[in-house]
Amino acid sequence: MSKQHRSTAPDGLVGFWQKQWESITLYFSRGLALVVGVLVLIVAGWGISQYLDGRKERSTEALGRAMRIADAPLLTETDKDVEQSDEVPRFKTVKERQDSTLKVLGDLDKDYSSTPAALRAVLVKASVAYDQGHYPEAEALYRRFVDAKPREQALLLMAQEGIGLCAEARGDLTAAQAAFAAQAAGDLFKERSQWNQARVYAKQGNKQKAVEMYKELLAKGDPKSSLRDDIQNRLAQLEQ
Repeated sequence: MSKQHRSTAPDGLVGFWQKQWESITLYFSRGLALVVGVLVLIVAGWGISQYLDGRKERSTEALGRAMRIADAPLLTETDKDVEQSDEVPRFKTVKERQDSTLKVLGDLDKDYSSTPAALRAVLVKASVAYDQGHYPEAEALYRRFVDAKPREQALLLMAQEGIGLCAEARGDLTAAQAAFAAQAAGDLFKERSQWNQARVYAKQGNKQKAVEMYKELLAKGDPKSSLRDDIQNRLAQLEQ
């Protein structure tokens, strides 16, 4: 993930969702890992309903392989003699892992372009592009996914947030606010939507609105939310 990305977004798509996985195992997960985590559940369901459909089954297997690669651990110095496995690959660098993920996703898109798995692969590609700092490319992929009107609301709302984070990273805070507001349409990510909007209001210099939203989140939000500490810290900084 680039330094530019770290300076413009709250954590980084993968980094943010990585912190979320503990609560979203109750809820969901990290950026790329959130995408991976939610898709694992969806793919498991497909495995039954599409067992007899060979093409869809193969596309689902390809997506599963891409997700395993995307979430694969990196090799450390003590791991250099570890035997590699096709099922659980290991990589020396993040870029090597990203390139391998994109290769599998590219093949999936080429060979199974009209399948549900290929559409879900667009979301994974968008997350990888975002983590590489390729914000216009990532945003275009997120929009492609949204425009396809996927049935899974969780994935749709994740893509909406991705659009907002890309706009924020590019410095287009007005577009970011619009995308985060659209994310609020679903109760599943309403708290995240408000948190994102409050952050952007603060960046826009609208301190009063940001404080109001943070206070509302603390008053009405889940007291066990993984965002609560961050909200309290940001609110304290604004009220200094």
